Amino acid sequence: MEIHTSESHKLRKLSDYETVTNAVLKLVAKDTLFRAEPNLDQILSENPRLITVFNHASPLSWIPAPCLLNAHINARGGGHRRPIAVMDRFFYSVPGLREIAKFVSQHDKPLSFKELIAHFERLGDVDLVVFPEGSNCFFGEPDELQPFRSNRFLEIAIRTETPLLLCVHRGSEGWGMSIPLSPSAAEKVTELPLPGFARKFLGDRLLKRGMLTLPNLPKPMEKFSMYCQLYRVETVELSGDRDDVKAQLEIESQKLQVKMKSMLDELDDIIRAESAKS
Repeated sequence: MEIHTSESHKLRKLSDYETVTNAVLKLVAKDTLFRAEPNLDQILSENPRLITVFNHASPLSWIPAPCLLNAHINARGGGHRRPIAVMDRFFYSVPGLREIAKFVSQHDKPLSFKELIAHFERLGDVDLVVFPEGSNCFFGEPDELQPFRSNRFLEIAIRTETPLLLCVHRGSEGWGMSIPLSPSAAEKVTELPLPGFARKFLGDRLLKRGMLTLPNLPKPMEKFSMYCQLYRVETVELSGDRDDVKAQLEIESQKLQVKMKSMLDELDDIIRAESAKS
């Protein structure tokens, strides 16, 4: 896939999304809380390019999370920044959702890893947005961080020396309904005559996790809270061997999982402290 630098001028800026994201945020959250370390102004001024990493929570929590961050970036004069996002291939395969995927990701189709890293490197100063848990959010409690579906965003961070902006959030967990399944019940589900895409989606995750989390009809949250931190992946020399690279990325992934879980705990403390003040 050939990427031309003129393509960068066609990308929407964060300010171009502001009308939509502010309207969505107003609909889904009665109040918000936002914290960042270091302060967001400093993060934006010192890092012209970032990989923004959100936790997923419920299957629909990918909606309010970027909206809140976008509001704060625009408020700090960062509306000129241009985002590209990684979205599941499923979105591109469904009419209606396809247009949402194209609008959010700024790609007309799902990109392969080679295409994505070429796109990111060539454009230079864009921000890459990822939800690394991906569809694993359908197989765990919304208030817990799930295993990353893919670690390859870390490979992009290492190869391009791009820092991560970690963004964890609370408030939308009620948008997901978790259904615990016994091993026998999970096995019965996987034995149903399901369409190929559904069987591929379930894989062996339902049997391993013993839980299926379905999206609820979103209701306005009393408060949607977010805590962000700048994070730099430890500088490592990636091996030329693919299996070795996978092992290296898994190590970095586990470190990041620990960090994001710690941030969720910190956010819980921030929420409790703010609640005690009111």
